[in-house]
Amino acid sequence: MKKYTKFLAVAALAAAMSSGAMAAGTVSGLQDIDSYWGKSAIEYFYDNHYISGSNGYFYPNDPITRESIASILDNMLGENDTVLRSDFKDVRGRWSERAIASLVDKQIMSGYKDNTFRPTQDITRQEFAVIAYNYMNYKGIIVQDTATPYTDEASIAPWAKKAVNTLSAAGYMQGANNYFQPNQKVTRGEAVNVLYRIINNSQGSSEKQNSLQTQVFKDVTDVYGSVKNFAKDGIMYWMDNKLHVGVKTKANQDKLEQVIATDSAIPAGSVIVQRSTYSYNDYKNIKAQAEKIYRATEPTGTAVETKEDYLNERVDLIVPSISKETQAALNKQLGSVLRIVIQ
Repeated sequence: MKKYTKFLAVAALAAAMSSGAMAAGTVSGLQDIDSYWGKSAIEYFYDNHYISGSNGYFYPNDPITRESIASILDNMLGENDTVLRSDFKDVRGRWSERAIASLVDKQIMSGYKDNTFRPTQDITRQEFAVIAYNYMNYKGIIVQDTATPYTDEASIAPWAKKAVNTLSAAGYMQGANNYFQPNQKVTRGEAVNVLYRIINNSQGSSEKQNSLQTQVFKDVTDVYGSVKNFAKDGIMYWMDNKLHVGVKTKANQDKLEQVIATDSAIPAGSVIVQRSTYSYNDYKNIKAQAEKIYRATEPTGTAVETKEDYLNERVDLIVPSISKETQAALNKQLGSVLRIVIQ
């Protein structure tokens, strides 16, 4: 059976996990979790004010909504954002507006083409996997492992495969009897337990590395004003134990170099600011374009994966096979920025 090798690197929206030790859950006072299998995770999130109950109940078996997960993740991040208002027409004035605006700005969540966010809509398992994956990407959480495909892998949407495989490989989110059930709704208790595993296991990553990422991320935000603006012009990744920040615009590169050089909290030589041909958004668009061109002429349901190669400034398109027609179309449209990998 084909194996999938998974590696989630620090990408453009890298920032650090808080380094506080995981505390054991205390008595939360929630009345409906005593016999729940994921009680300890819910208690931990309640004690840390990531979640709250309603009249003493958490309702762990109820589906979780899009605005609820936005609120939980916003509480977990605990960052003071300048983005307070949402542009979505169905979010303005809601209790969740600030959290949604923050998560969208960080590109952890996104809305729909009709300018709606659909805050009260329940989340499927594959949708939640993508959100959790984006959170890991934003926090710079590194995962390296292997995972075998699910029996129902053909039912997992192409846009969710990388996230599902990564979370599954790391043991953060798995199915039952080798079925992932991508379109089944994720419950409130399940969502909390996946996020608990992510932050619990990430505590083993380097505290020095996390601290450096946090400081550099603050400097990046000072120069660009927001994460969304940086994503249009830059990338961020680790290589050889150094944090690399790639910038397309020379003026922004100069500003960032100056800010980082004068930041006493950043050790000399630990961060490299360099020119980059492509930004985080550019890589995202190239990946989407490559998959679209491939799927236009290849058999429906073919497994496709794309990933960034920041060092060589290209995108890898990983497929089981490819026709000469498709290869010619990809070469014509994307040229040398795309490398086709058949495996």
